[in-house]
Amino acid sequence: ITDDILLNIFNSLDLSLPDHCMFRAACTLAYFGFLRSAELTVPNLASFSPALHLGVVDISVDSDSHPDCLRVRIKASKTDPYRKGCFIHIGKGSFPLCALQALMAYLVVRGNSGGPLFLFQDGRPLSRALLTGSLRQILERAGVPGNFSSHSFRIGAATVAAYRGIPDHLIQALGRWYSNAYKSYISTPSETLASLSSHLTYGPLGP
Repeated sequence: ITDDILLNIFNSLDLSLPDHCMFRAACTLAYFGFLRSAELTVPNLASFSPALHLGVVDISVDSDSHPDCLRVRIKASKTDPYRKGCFIHIGKGSFPLCALQALMAYLVVRGNSGGPLFLFQDGRPLSRALLTGSLRQILERAGVPGNFSSHSFRIGAATVAAYRGIPDHLIQALGRWYSNAYKSYISTPSETLASLSSHLTYGPLGP
């Protein structure tokens, strides 16, 4: 998922519908927060744990009147086996690609009741399967090719960050990677790889 594809998702939604408002908030948070799918989804209500999963209490902003920064508490993740937790910080973006604005708009609709952060109107939590299914359905209707999954946001964010020249150590920090494993998430366009073939012939070899 890149910023262009994120815009396709936004253009396919009707924000007067609470479920669409929720889905937009989840997608923008996943992208700008470099989130793993397990960090924003819940398999079902029965498995929800306030000690592990995102809730309204885990969301805060730097200013109630003019927020510029969103702070999200991640209580458990793949690279945090001891569940020390961490905070991620997402700055204000440009509408409609702004996680802060999208999440604040969704919370007005959702309210501050307990349970998973992302809930459908019928009470179901946003699960990995529902996120992936909705994502594929929306992008298929929009004519966007690709085999997308809930993990595509994290991959796409790392790829776009590298393409836009964000230094490696900052990409590593944004995605909370503790090794160079993040480099495997960065997708190199096929045409770029193909262009390298010309460098493998008829050139002088170095020492």
